[in-house]
Amino acid sequence: MMNATEFDRFATSYDQDLAKSLTITGEDRNFYAQQRIDWTAAQIARLQVRVRKIMDYGCGDGANVPILARRFEAGVLGVDVSTALIALAGQSSSGPRISFLSLAEWTPDGSIDLAFCNGVFHHIAPGERAACLAAIRNALAPAGLFAFWENNPWNPGTRYVMSQCAFDENAITISPYAARKMLSQAGFKILRTDSLFYFPRQLGLLRPVERWLRAVPFGGQYLVLCQNRHGA
Repeated sequence: MMNATEFDRFATSYDQDLAKSLTITGEDRNFYAQQRIDWTAAQIARLQVRVRKIMDYGCGDGANVPILARRFEAGVLGVDVSTALIALAGQSSSGPRISFLSLAEWTPDGSIDLAFCNGVFHHIAPGERAACLAAIRNALAPAGLFAFWENNPWNPGTRYVMSQCAFDENAITISPYAARKMLSQAGFKILRTDSLFYFPRQLGLLRPVERWLRAVPFGGQYLVLCQNRHGA
């Protein structure tokens, strides 16, 4: 993973850097965050799984955490390698169901119903990804779920957005195919893969078409929803 010092230096400009990179899409980060979480919740509802405790792995400045807490009516723990970002998250998001820990402080305890991550693993060196996935599995309850969201390198718009983002400078992207293989090798049972975000706001009239494109792996981001095999 990008080390703590590298991410710490982006803490004060994290939101601005992300906003700048998303300008071409016509949407802000809150739009994409809400869409990702709503889609995740809809797929979990199909499974009729009750989610009481969530972990946002690589939570950054914590922007997803209150959205997850509201959408699932659950407790949410945000964890991140950067102590500076964790401090920022704690200042901007608070509540009885919300907490934050740095990775150095966090111990996986097998109590998490849903692990959620977005755009995290392209910052983790390929040789370190298996250990991170093992930690996530250890954090999950026996039949716990993992919503793995990543930026899709097969989408040219995504490649452009990442090229404009300061903290994506050294990113090593992961294709949907590679993600499924990686997660399966790490001991997760793959439940489904969905592609989202095909059209920018300027082509918003085409967005209803996306419902028929979920299985076509060229959206701006993709979700691999999987389950801890300990309970599968």
